[in-house]
Amino acid sequence: MKTRILVGAGLLLLFAAILFFGGWFQVLAFTAAAVISVHEMGKACGARGYHPCLWPLYIFTAFYYLAYANLRAAWLGVLALCCLLALCAERIFNPLRTTEDTICSLFVFVYPVSLYVTLAMVASLSKSLLLLCFAGPLMGDTAAFFVGSTLGKHKLCPHISPKKTVEGSVGGFLGGALGGVLTWALQGLPGLYSSIQPGLWQLVLAGLLCGGVGQIGDLFASTVKRWADIKDYGNIFPGHGGVMDRLDSVLMCAPLVYVCMLLLWLL
Repeated sequence: MKTRILVGAGLLLLFAAILFFGGWFQVLAFTAAAVISVHEMGKACGARGYHPCLWPLYIFTAFYYLAYANLRAAWLGVLALCCLLALCAERIFNPLRTTEDTICSLFVFVYPVSLYVTLAMVASLSKSLLLLCFAGPLMGDTAAFFVGSTLGKHKLCPHISPKKTVEGSVGGFLGGALGGVLTWALQGLPGLYSSIQPGLWQLVLAGLLCGGVGQIGDLFASTVKRWADIKDYGNIFPGHGGVMDRLDSVLMCAPLVYVCMLLLWLL
């Protein structure tokens, strides 16, 4: 438990540094996270007996994220095409590679990377909204744990996660709303201020939705781990698992926050 707390505190400081410094520090941090996530998803498929072609995925994931984060959106289609051609060529010329392996390769690339790119879209518009992408699901997850541990009686989806309860899920929604309140309270601080300043009710509503969508991301990640028969995606963070274990719910909330921004704050 002590190790888990210390590592958690370190991750919190790392995220604070990403928010404060932004720029290339943020881009490089998220690029590294995206590449590691692809590696972890590839290992999960490998545990199931599939062998996704990972070497082009590492290269194109890094370039794909860097291209978008540097607002070179015109390169995204070219990079995606090159990645697809590399995977197809690997399937054609490597007799040991199966079609199922290639399909796994596409999943390993598309699932995390598309969400990381959406995270970059949010970060390019507002640091406070980037904070919401983390605060909403993480505070929701914390609230779900404590509410579920103390009041939980009705199982939510025992075939996926036996310990999750309906009561804990409700607590997750409320915790996400508190994440919206936290974002509202901090968005005026130096390093977080931006031209987009959502109001309290907008952030509470978006946080409430993050509390629910974050649970969907967490449950989907759990289904993949159950499918692969693994406990965690990785062990890069002692006591916390891998990058995908920490960011599965955050990544799923990035598209939600971006859509909320379009609907609530730009219309």
